[in-house]
Amino acid sequence: MPSSLQTAPSVATVENDRRFVWGFIVLLALVWGPAMRQWSYDWSNNPQYYYGWAVPLLAAYLAFERWADRPAPGASRAPWAVWMVGGLALAQIPVRWFGEANPDWWPVWWAYASICIGVTLGLLLVTGGMPWVRHFLFPVLFMATAIPWPTYFELSIVQRLMSFDAAVSAEIVSALGAPAIAVGNAIEVAGGMLGVNEACSGIRSLQSTLMAATFLAGLYRLRLRGGLVLVVLGAVVAFVCNIVRTTFLTYEGATKGVEATEKWHDTAGFVILGVVLVCLFFVSQFLDRRTASRPLPEHG
Repeated sequence: MPSSLQTAPSVATVENDRRFVWGFIVLLALVWGPAMRQWSYDWSNNPQYYYGWAVPLLAAYLAFERWADRPAPGASRAPWAVWMVGGLALAQIPVRWFGEANPDWWPVWWAYASICIGVTLGLLLVTGGMPWVRHFLFPVLFMATAIPWPTYFELSIVQRLMSFDAAVSAEIVSALGAPAIAVGNAIEVAGGMLGVNEACSGIRSLQSTLMAATFLAGLYRLRLRGGLVLVVLGAVVAFVCNIVRTTFLTYEGATKGVEATEKWHDTAGFVILGVVLVCLFFVSQFLDRRTASRPLPEHG
């Protein structure tokens, strides 16, 4: 009999795999559903986190892509993990109570995340042992990119980015022959004042860029060093591109009047986002050829 027929999975095996996958998806939906409902408040109302709606779909794709080459289940399934999963699932109840009363409180967001990640890893440990935990760890942790940052931490970064962006852009525009002075988070030009908001400071594109860079690192299965390089370069490119955007808008305002910036404000933002994503793609392709870790071939 040909070897291909000997190794082909039976219909029963395929059907069992399908049932297992759907059962696993249902369990994860019950665990992650309340958490995503909590986070969706910011995904819908805060422009900095609009990208959050894409994260669950991207995480599902990463998990699906890794399912095809999943390792064989480990010999030890850690029965104690069942109790861990049950305890964490019960812990969602008080967290949910706090979440209903404080929908925008960051400790609730991260408490939900910790519980969901713990339950997911526990289920993987029970079903496939440590080989499955290691194999699917990245898609699980990737969900954390959708969690809103702590308010104080976020505001601190936003204020610093806006001030730095305004100062650098004002210096560049002045060097180009159009006098501009940075005043805190605003830039004074001949026609009036130009404000540097969160979008212009780069915080919006920074957060979405970090998510996109993390996704590409997981998609190409870069080693830790390659993944960190991609994330750091993505953040740098996003910030530099936003300085270019602010400088362009400031120069337009200084030479053609403050009203001229409204014409290009949104267009410049979309162009910068496109440039950042293209740069991320090419950098990830380069790192994929240099530092990617490929699964070892299985030997029968």
